[in-house]
Amino acid sequence: MKKILFFISMITLSVGTHAQVNVPEPEFINSYCILTSDSTYAILPKEQGTIGKHENKVRKWGKLLSGAASIAGAAGGIIGLNSAASGSFSGTMAGVRMMGTSAGIGHAANAVSNLAGSEGMDIVFKGGHSPYTLSSDGQAARLLIKGENNDTDPMESYRIVRFKSSKKERRIQWMEFESALIGSEETKKAGYVQFEGHKYGEQSYILTIPASELEKGEYGIFYMSIISATTIPVGTFSVK
Repeated sequence: MKKILFFISMITLSVGTHAQVNVPEPEFINSYCILTSDSTYAILPKEQGTIGKHENKVRKWGKLLSGAASIAGAAGGIIGLNSAASGSFSGTMAGVRMMGTSAGIGHAANAVSNLAGSEGMDIVFKGGHSPYTLSSDGQAARLLIKGENNDTDPMESYRIVRFKSSKKERRIQWMEFESALIGSEETKKAGYVQFEGHKYGEQSYILTIPASELEKGEYGIFYMSIISATTIPVGTFSVK
């Protein structure tokens, strides 16, 4: 019954969001913005992540997860890969490039998962906090993202994560899994946040994080589709 009520509330929220929002689409592709009202938004910062060894004991995910992709994107589009999986950084990069730009999201992600290995790596960001802070006021957060187009399901294209943070850094263990698992107990424990996504305008999406999911902490938005071997932008924000 709780799941049914949550599903109904998300549909109601979605209808209300699209009926009220009236903002221009962001100027640039891969812009991450957060709606500050129905008619205004702020541009979120993009940060550069690096790949590091997972700092905690690896969770056994069984058949739920299809592997772990050690990917990091950043301002301007920088990607990191686990070189140990192929023996060298250049070997790993060559393996990814073989996918080509026409490969689908799922195929590309699976290829990187195989290269990176099954245990997963951490994507690490310097500093304990994002430059942008969102006040926790009991409201849902609405993210406005501009892509090359909005023809694909954003649930397949994006992941929103809650970082494990300290005074010096923020990190998340990268996991590759089917979009149907978003919101499951397993993915929530790993730091992956439940959200809903819909197209907006000609090239954009609005991703809505329910208020119940917005705990105090550090967050990041990852673009899953591998357009080239060097492009996965990461937007960040803090919730206080």
